[in-house]
Amino acid sequence: MLRRIHSPVLLANVSDVRARAFIALFTCDAMARSLLISLLPLLIYAQLGDAQLVSVAYFLVALCGLAATLTVPVVLRHLRRRWILTAGAVFQIVSAALFAVATSHTLLLGLAFQVVSIAMLDVVINLYLLDHVPRRGLTLFEPRRLLFAGGAFAAGPWLGVYLYRNVAEWSPYLLVGVAMLTLLALFWSMRLADNPSLQAATSPPATPLTFVRRFASQPRLVLSWILALGRNGWWVMFFMYAPIYATSVGYRPEIGGALVSLGLAPMLMVRVWGRVARRMGVRTLLTFAYGMTGVFALMAAAAALADIPLVCMIVLCLAAFAATAIDGAGNVPFLRAVHHYERSEMTSVFMTFRHVGALCIPGVLTLILWVAPLPSVFVVGGALSLSMAMLSRFLPRGL
Repeated sequence: MLRRIHSPVLLANVSDVRARAFIALFTCDAMARSLLISLLPLLIYAQLGDAQLVSVAYFLVALCGLAATLTVPVVLRHLRRRWILTAGAVFQIVSAALFAVATSHTLLLGLAFQVVSIAMLDVVINLYLLDHVPRRGLTLFEPRRLLFAGGAFAAGPWLGVYLYRNVAEWSPYLLVGVAMLTLLALFWSMRLADNPSLQAATSPPATPLTFVRRFASQPRLVLSWILALGRNGWWVMFFMYAPIYATSVGYRPEIGGALVSLGLAPMLMVRVWGRVARRMGVRTLLTFAYGMTGVFALMAAAAALADIPLVCMIVLCLAAFAATAIDGAGNVPFLRAVHHYERSEMTSVFMTFRHVGALCIPGVLTLILWVAPLPSVFVVGGALSLSMAMLSRFLPRGL
């Protein structure tokens, strides 16, 4: 039964009821995250009153996520996966409760709980993926996995802002709690056993620094991490500053949320990108997609500096469209390169790309915004994506 968890490729081998349960797990996790993607930057911006201070807040909170991700493998030696997944879901609920209080302090504390929760859930889910999906099936698997979350991510950013402003301020947080409780109920009702190779430790565990050194000694893993960092860094910029830009030029906050939702809507096409990747190769797809993302982001910056906000937002959506092609195959370079006997440790290091991106991008943008206007963040996003396009050429030709 364990071999079926988080494996859409294998859903045909289980009953329709079980297949729907797996799909619901993906959807619950995606909905809980997406509801707050646009809302939180807007709330923090309203509390702090400065886009630069928003970057500082995300920079500080990202330190918690980075430390948590590197610590998860150590915890896995003493606790079963199911308890870490449960703790991650509970932390997400706690973060939603803190966000509902809506003071500057509780917003920052809630962000800390949220990033720790994401670290727990990401590492555990990816370990299940690596254990139970064949390597050669990963190019097919990744787009299907993302497809299940696409609907939630397409609707969530707009829905969270809309509910907050037009229904009740606590309503998006209530939905986050419901989504996580539903995920826990489904997960425990499936009665999944843990992987026997990840039982409690019988010897002192290695330190996170050991995992990092081992990861750094493998060039293919390092390249996959840098590419994932670039992809995540662009999305961090988009999630934070697309809604802030929309409100700064006079549009309602709902428009900022809708902008992010429109940018994420093409995620529903990830199966198309999967077929493209199998036909033209992951290397070619990533090179092209990173390049187009960078070009569109620079065009958006030019439109913003020319004071044409509508054009800027349209071109930002085109950039996000290209970025979803990256997401369709973005983790395949790592999944194909990692050795089976060190999946737990290497996965924990690889997943730090999310938190390093959440750390570095706000830090860099804080410095940029000291001396340049808000549209300069789109220049940074464009330059970052073009750099990743050049690095993609170093991926193996047969990937």
